Amino acid sequence: MYGKFQQHLQNELAEIKAAGLYKTERIIESPQRAEIDVANRPVLNFCANNYLGLSDNQRLIDAAKKAMDERGFGMSSVRFICGCQDMHKELEKAIADYFGTEDTILYAACFDANGGVFEPLFTAEDAIISDALNHASIIDGVRLCKAQRYRYANADMAELEECLKQAQAQRFRIIVTDGVFSMDGNAAPLDKICELAEKYDALVMVDECHSAGVLGKTGRGITELYDLRGKVDILTGTLGKAFGGAVGGFTKGRKEIIDM
Repeated sequence: MYGKFQQHLQNELAEIKAAGLYKTERIIESPQRAEIDVANRPVLNFCANNYLGLSDNQRLIDAAKKAMDERGFGMSSVRFICGCQDMHKELEKAIADYFGTEDTILYAACFDANGGVFEPLFTAEDAIISDALNHASIIDGVRLCKAQRYRYANADMAELEECLKQAQAQRFRIIVTDGVFSMDGNAAPLDKICELAEKYDALVMVDECHSAGVLGKTGRGITELYDLRGKVDILTGTLGKAFGGAVGGFTKGRKEIIDM
């Protein structure tokens, strides 16, 4: 059977390469930093999310080594069955304290956090109102949930308000937006979003993957930029960008939401 499928894949790959669309993976031969080694020569790196230069920070490297010396390499189990280590709880508290939220839960990646946040919280009685340019992980998470779906054009507050009006019959409504949109780089008008949420009795969720560590006077993200810390119900984020490029994501916000 694989012979026919193999030929099909080979033909598809040949067409992609002929069109100049085949993605050749870049191999980096040095630590992640502003200048990296590729193919035995130094090049400037404009394609990483290492905004604060923490990927090659010696204090973080030493802390990671110390953590492995004290607690081992990994858990070799899922959290639901085996639980977590004290270090995980310490990190969750540190993240919650840093961002000024009630609680935090860690994930393997923010893709998992966004993919899993909606289904435990919302049902067919509810409404999820999502920005059209939200990250694919949010889109996947919304699809996994049975809530009614609404979409508004990127940062278009008139369309958002119309969606909120249409969703008034639903039990609960939540507005979902990226803090900074990864493809265009524009920041969400979170102040206006929160005003509409209050007007139409809606919750607010923000993906801070590209705004945490970048926006705000002390790098605490878009909620700090707009002076809205503590006023957003759910925030998701990653440890894989500004905070050093390690694996890991998190959901932070109201305690009951995190408990769910």
